[in-house]
Amino acid sequence: MKIAIVTLNDNCNYGNRLQNYALQVFLKSYADIVKTIWYDSPTDFKLKDIMNLKSAIKFIINRNGYKNYLKKVYVKECIKTYNIRKFSQKYIVTDFVNELDKIVDDYDYFITGSDQVWNPNFWSKSANHANIRFLRFAPEEKRIAYAASIAIPSIPKDKEQFFRESLNEMKVISMREKAGAELVKELTGREVPVVVDPTLLLSKQEWQKIELVPEWYKGEKYILTYFLGNPSPIIENLAKKNNWKVYNLMDINNLDLYASRVEEFVYLIEHAELVATDSFHACVFSILMNTPFLVVNRQQKGVADMTSRIDTLLELFGYQDRYIVDGKCNLSDEEILHMDFSDVEAIQKKEIARSTAFIKEALNIND
Repeated sequence: MKIAIVTLNDNCNYGNRLQNYALQVFLKSYADIVKTIWYDSPTDFKLKDIMNLKSAIKFIINRNGYKNYLKKVYVKECIKTYNIRKFSQKYIVTDFVNELDKIVDDYDYFITGSDQVWNPNFWSKSANHANIRFLRFAPEEKRIAYAASIAIPSIPKDKEQFFRESLNEMKVISMREKAGAELVKELTGREVPVVVDPTLLLSKQEWQKIELVPEWYKGEKYILTYFLGNPSPIIENLAKKNNWKVYNLMDINNLDLYASRVEEFVYLIEHAELVATDSFHACVFSILMNTPFLVVNRQQKGVADMTSRIDTLLELFGYQDRYIVDGKCNLSDEEILHMDFSDVEAIQKKEIARSTAFIKEALNIND
């Protein structure tokens, strides 16, 4: 059997690469060949992107601080993207395709997911993302969605009909969030299962095999933060009280952290004393690695609420009390730093069994 994965083509995000890798590993148990279809142009930052007359003029007149941008942002983004791309090259088996209709007969099934493949905010009209991520280039009997995510609370009115038609054309659908499953039911009447993100299909031990220790790390204790904005007083007080460092993965002024490799991302989460984040996948790996964590709710006015994916995750494992809201948390310092992970493995095994049953049925595999 040959299976193709269609997800977000992105060398800029840790979670995206890790879920892609995990789904590939999981599907290899049922198929001879599993490849990820790379249908977008490479997202890498390149010198040719700024080697043009327009950029030269902006540099000469230093428009909007362009010189500072090149020095403090662009070069660091290049390095970060390069490091993430190395993970893709090492671990993701990729099929680079310009014309998707020409590979329809090359695969028995196409699986869209996981990640926010059905979030219309992440679609480019010129790149035909809407049709690609609903697998509309392939016959309906080959279209499967595993843990697809819409990630926004409602479908824009002008896209409802497209969603309705596209969903009805899918052979089998599973969603990553309860809110997404409810949207599918509202639009189509279809009851679809909620399954876990692919990263939860691999064990702690399997993830430890790909970890890498950052070259700069000397064994000191630290709190790892991974969100935009300033740390809350809760984080600062815990670090000060325990004489721990605070390492911020979003600190562009700290290149070692900001340009961390994907394998280092996993290591840093496992070995932190505490993780504070608004990242879904940072929460996932905190749970998998049994690292205490807090979820920073930084919902901004005018920005779509995408917390449903984290809400579903926390409800599954019983960690709904791990939120920092408006800089406050209802847990004591002791409760923050001492989480009960005793049920994680049992819950994970149950969800792996559910996902296995879903995939086998979708692929028409009979034991």
